[in-house]
Amino acid sequence: MEQHEVMRSQNATEHYLSFDEMINVVHCFAQLGVKKVRLTGGEPLLRKNLHLLVERIKAIEGINEIALTTNGMLLPPVLFDLIEAGLDRVTISLDAVEDPLFAQITGTDYSAQAILDVIDSCLASPLKQVKINTVIQKGLNEHQVIPILKRFRGTTAIVRFIEFMDVGNINHWQQAKVMPAKEVLRIIQQHWSYHHKMPINSGEVAKRYSFDDNNEEFGMITSISQPFCDDCNRVRLSADGFIYNCLFASQGHNIKDVIDNANMLTEKLQFIWRNRDNQYSALRQKNNNRRSKKIEMFVMGG
Repeated sequence: MEQHEVMRSQNATEHYLSFDEMINVVHCFAQLGVKKVRLTGGEPLLRKNLHLLVERIKAIEGINEIALTTNGMLLPPVLFDLIEAGLDRVTISLDAVEDPLFAQITGTDYSAQAILDVIDSCLASPLKQVKINTVIQKGLNEHQVIPILKRFRGTTAIVRFIEFMDVGNINHWQQAKVMPAKEVLRIIQQHWSYHHKMPINSGEVAKRYSFDDNNEEFGMITSISQPFCDDCNRVRLSADGFIYNCLFASQGHNIKDVIDNANMLTEKLQFIWRNRDNQYSALRQKNNNRRSKKIEMFVMGG
């Protein structure tokens, strides 16, 4: 089964893994069949010299794709260094194209236009793929669905609408704020006809759709209304050396004690993967959407 190894990087501090330690882990994962690596966060571009890590990961036998998830704010000065190092794909978060709403959602002084300019630079670059992640919250930004799609129609960007998820403990999640994917699709249908597309790979988190008029693609990530736990094949390595099998995990597995011993590390990774039993999203409704204490997304990565 294809697996995806997702890693998060932040500012280098003494308890964060070094690039050498991260490479040790990727080597072991590659030998176990992992083919794709995603650098995520938090904000991975806070880690200095990230292109050097990309270059080293790309040199590992078996790794055929490296992706990056970012808010885009720090991307312009390092984009081409990352591409030259081997970066294949970029996913940029964009929840609104209106500046006041963008500022409200992100809590930053950046404008939506600044991020749109970054996305345009990515689309004009040699990157193989550019995706836009848009989290929709009912009563906040559902009116952005059509403007965001209109902004990227006629380009190769793939917009993916994500149901507001109860990740971590500090995002003020409420079931009433969740905009189910079917409601987002209903909004889209008022403007364009579309059709469902079959997944390309096992374990894809997004349901794929294409517009009927030109086959441009968009996606839906439905972890609230239609959980996909049974098909999940992602594992996450945090910057401080813990393995997480689930985005909603309440605890991780410390691998720092074996990270310099390839045989022991491989055995531990195999044990963690074989004994995974995370089904949080699938069980959420049975638990009446009751939230449990979980690791924050900025710790383990998205």
